[in-house]
Amino acid sequence: MSKVELVIFDMDGLMFDTETLAKRAWQETGKIYNYDISQEFLLGLLGMNKKSIAEEFRKEFGENFPFDEIYIEQGKCVSRIIEEEGLGVKEGLRELLDYLTEKKIKKAVATSSIRERAEKLLSIAGVLDKYDRVICGDEVTKGKPDPEIFVTVCKKLDVDPANAIVLEDSERGLEAAVAGGIRCIMVPDLVEPSEKHTKLAHSKVKNLIEVINLTDLFS
Repeated sequence: MSKVELVIFDMDGLMFDTETLAKRAWQETGKIYNYDISQEFLLGLLGMNKKSIAEEFRKEFGENFPFDEIYIEQGKCVSRIIEEEGLGVKEGLRELLDYLTEKKIKKAVATSSIRERAEKLLSIAGVLDKYDRVICGDEVTKGKPDPEIFVTVCKKLDVDPANAIVLEDSERGLEAAVAGGIRCIMVPDLVEPSEKHTKLAHSKVKNLIEVINLTDLFS
């Protein structure tokens, strides 16, 4: 088995409990604009970048859907919730980062979120400086399940994809990793992966603490 030189972290739903907040904010903001945005529809957006999300909203609600305006208000709503209730950091994140640092394994973030939002959340959690690289959805031309974002991270850090591992909570992210020739560990959040997707993954764990126990990867 190839030695792991780089671990690539997804962000929303993997590091932070933000997918639940995003759903809540979309629904609250939608009501203000008289749109009923269902949970089922929102779950289908997991892992998408802003451009793809906009396309899905317009397919669902019509070309006149004021996506840019509602997107801004939804972001403000998420920020307000975090300010009032705090940012939920996933179990084991800090322990895993410390473990990888001790092992001298490179660490990167590959998120579909825009850079301004990603850096804000990483800073709030106090982990921005723990990563060697952060690549965001507004810095690549194709969103997941295209592998561009993961392949870009490997190139920037001069690591062969065969020597990298992706940590993902979404099926779309898993598909992107596999398409890029990168092993993927699934850490499910809101949606359990299908049997087909579970088979595609290198392994599936309950939380980030359990990643440390995959000693065959890091020894």
